[in-house]
Amino acid sequence: MVACAITFLSFNVSKAEGQLFLSYCDGLIATSSSGTIAGQSGTNATIGEVIRIPGSMLAAYKGLQIAAVRAGLPDASAYPDALTGWIAASQEGERLATGTLSAPDKGWNEIRLDQAYTVTGNEEELWIGFEFVQSKKLNIISFAGETSVDGCWVVKNAKYYDFSGRGYGSLSVEGVVEGDNIPQHNLTIASASTAYTMTHLGEPIKTNVRIVNNATVAAVKPVLEFSLNGNPVYTYEYPGTLNYRDKKDLRLDVPTESIAEEGEVTMDIRLKWADGSADEYEADNEYSLTTTLSKDVYLRVMVAEEATGAWCGYCVRGLVGMAYMREHYPDTFIGIGVHNGDEYVVSAYDNWMRGWIDGYPSAVVNRAKVIDPNSSEMEQNLNNMYPFCDINMKLAAKLGDNNKVKYSVELTSLTNQTDAQYNIVFVVLEDKLPITQTNYYAGGGLGPMGGFEDLPRSAEIEIDDVARGVYPSVTGSSTLVPSQLNRGEVYTIEYEANLPTIADGNNVWAAVLLTNRASNEIVQAAKVASIEGLVQGIEQVSRDAETGIETLYDLQGRRISRNATGIIIRNGRISFQR
Repeated sequence: MVACAITFLSFNVSKAEGQLFLSYCDGLIATSSSGTIAGQSGTNATIGEVIRIPGSMLAAYKGLQIAAVRAGLPDASAYPDALTGWIAASQEGERLATGTLSAPDKGWNEIRLDQAYTVTGNEEELWIGFEFVQSKKLNIISFAGETSVDGCWVVKNAKYYDFSGRGYGSLSVEGVVEGDNIPQHNLTIASASTAYTMTHLGEPIKTNVRIVNNATVAAVKPVLEFSLNGNPVYTYEYPGTLNYRDKKDLRLDVPTESIAEEGEVTMDIRLKWADGSADEYEADNEYSLTTTLSKDVYLRVMVAEEATGAWCGYCVRGLVGMAYMREHYPDTFIGIGVHNGDEYVVSAYDNWMRGWIDGYPSAVVNRAKVIDPNSSEMEQNLNNMYPFCDINMKLAAKLGDNNKVKYSVELTSLTNQTDAQYNIVFVVLEDKLPITQTNYYAGGGLGPMGGFEDLPRSAEIEIDDVARGVYPSVTGSSTLVPSQLNRGEVYTIEYEANLPTIADGNNVWAAVLLTNRASNEIVQAAKVASIEGLVQGIEQVSRDAETGIETLYDLQGRRISRNATGIIIRNGRISFQR
């Protein structure tokens, strides 16, 4: 794992007299519809909006009643004839309570249930939502607040669709909790995480904590207490006030001076009322995290696989960005130019890249996201990336017989991994390759671009970081990395592949990428500045070429027949002869 980030669900509680509203939308309604889903015109379709409340949250409201469902409707040209509110034990389970509201309109619509549902405190979960029947497209779905995986279920004809990945926010759906014993004191640690997988021994653990007031009394200066392996180490008093349904994200440095030895540590966090008030539901006042302190901390390398091509006039933006990152972050950045439509295409790599991107230029960062490859955006992504990794790799590459490159990787893990699922990819790259690059920045009309504004529209340049081959495939091998990794043990991984077509061995280098098999994300990478044995052979042949006699050599500098096929050296230049 590269990063430790444990996030528990939190829902929002707003207060009316004798009521609490359970929701994920911050009590808000979008001004206009978003994320619509509709049936065909003239065909009745049942559309629903549903949220899930887990049992761990419901336990705080044991004995209280969910008496209504609130439906937030944004601006629309038309609204349905009626809304049906309901509560169920599961997505497709029995409905425990229902109610109907006629003639809904813009804003919050309260659908009173025919019989209120009493919270037992033993529920595994409840699903709360509303639905309507439509015969034409009605744009009335509202998303607001922050996105929650449990707050974004849209239903069409009993089939559930998860909209959480679309980033709209959460549905404007609320469960109305009522009763005589509405909690007055209920602070909650909604989520907590450590910023990095591990921390250098002696340095503070950067910790993110979200606290929420889930009840009616304002919390003045609530307190967080931190312990490491059972020993109190830090107390933080929030300087402000948390009113009804307020939430605060706190970024705190937890000191580690009490820990003398490296290894895994348990951080326990407790949230308290500063005035000593008893919390009416203490189960959500505590949170535990596990993280690692280490004498050794491995820096994570960012890999940007850039989609580019000589035909693409805007792609000079990526050339400038890649050069900037290579210069300023030589130890933590690897750029790989994946070409399209020019003489440097590697077909398998190009096909894979086009499955990721929508246009040129683009860069796939760590095989996790796509960005514009300008220097500013790439630098921002590197700075925002988790800087540490629990895996370290050292790469060596050597030219062997028959134009084979032998790769050797030393892999070390700072943690014990009993079911490691890693793929490994090898890439051969070349610098200083000549190309005729289309340049839309010529003349300066689009502003400065690393000197390209002073070059012609068709610029004769040399380019770096060009992918020449990828092995054993773009997605790599799933059998080379052991599934059992012991902390501190060095594992040697060896692989052999043909040397791809190159122009000049003096400018050839290699990289190795380690990917998470489940997510396909690159978790670590390493590079080597040259392939051993390749440069020496070419230098010797180059000296022989000065005689002006055309003689062919292999990559080890041995003279070969003029009829030889494969990768050869002719007059000091590498080429492929059929």
